[in-house]
Amino acid sequence: MIIGVDVRSLMEGRHSGVEEYAIKIIRAMMKQAPNNEWVLFYNSWRNIMLPDFGSAVKVVAFCYPNKIFNLWQYVINQPRWDKMIQRKIGLKPAVIFVPNARLIPLVDTPYVVTAHDLSYEMFPEFYSWRRRLWHKLMRPRQLLKSAVQVIAVSQATKDDLVRLYDIKPEKVTVVYSGIGNGAEKSFSEKMASQIEKLIDRRSGINNNLDGLPDRFILYLGTLEPRKNIVSIIEAFTAIAPDVPHHLVIAGESGWLGGNIKRAVSKSMARQKIHQIGQVTEAEKERLYQAAELFIYPSFYEGFGFPPLEALLAGTPVITSNNSSLPEVAGDFATMVNPYDVAELAQVMGEQLRDRPKVTTATIEKIKQKFSWDRAARQTLEVLEQAAGKKLR
Repeated sequence: MIIGVDVRSLMEGRHSGVEEYAIKIIRAMMKQAPNNEWVLFYNSWRNIMLPDFGSAVKVVAFCYPNKIFNLWQYVINQPRWDKMIQRKIGLKPAVIFVPNARLIPLVDTPYVVTAHDLSYEMFPEFYSWRRRLWHKLMRPRQLLKSAVQVIAVSQATKDDLVRLYDIKPEKVTVVYSGIGNGAEKSFSEKMASQIEKLIDRRSGINNNLDGLPDRFILYLGTLEPRKNIVSIIEAFTAIAPDVPHHLVIAGESGWLGGNIKRAVSKSMARQKIHQIGQVTEAEKERLYQAAELFIYPSFYEGFGFPPLEALLAGTPVITSNNSSLPEVAGDFATMVNPYDVAELAQVMGEQLRDRPKVTTATIEKIKQKFSWDRAARQTLEVLEQAAGKKLR
């Protein structure tokens, strides 16, 4: 079977959960179904270096000016991707997989799209006007309703799709994303040696991690309003006089990231708050391992990779009791109301005092429930079912 994969979500160069999902699900599916023909396609005016997907894939790149190309597709529903691919390489995919919802004009090829969340519908105030306009132009409701099948990364996301977009429940399959960033490989060593820290930060892997405090609470993720980082700062400020810990904030700055810097500058505990910016995968693993507590009180998540990644590294987690987070992390993490800073501060203090342990049994449960091999197998089943259907 020839499977086309829309990899335009990898063109943005953001280290996001959506990008991680696209890369890892494609690799896992190719590993499980090597006899299929894989055609990865995109359009970019710039010279783009894709992640390594091996020599067996066919990469079909179009080089039209992005703004003009996107305008054509929005206004006149042209050019059609399946027709373009067939003209360029002489192959027509039996089905197209879109790992992140975006406008995809086609002649008649059935497609399956993954819906990660509907935060732009539920919380438009968390997005810039440019981002809101972009989502409107992508016509997500039309895209999802026209798809032969939809994959939702959580039951919470499926429920949102049914409620907000009136998509038939039987059309949506829940497939949990996989988790695994390498940090879990060191967990058994961490337990066996009974030492609290695996790393000597003074010999850090680069200057980004040099000089970090010995004991710290960690937030890692995009720096944007939806992640509720200002509440983390306020809660930490409340407990800072009573604990030796510092707060480390890591991640790429997003929309209104300056609000976080202002919150830090106003905090009475600002000398104990460290913003270290975007980190590499290797640095991320070391941060997860070294932190005594990971905190992620997001206002809304369609899935939420960071809490599970931290748990795999053996680090206790506090996260929100809303959206998909109870479904995904509720059995393994401590849940709080993200709108209640006093509760957040209280639970942070209790966790630092009681120092709960993440057991090896918990690690194994997470690895079994959120496996990329399992996600790939289930996604392939959906693609195979969709291949024989007609585009609506």
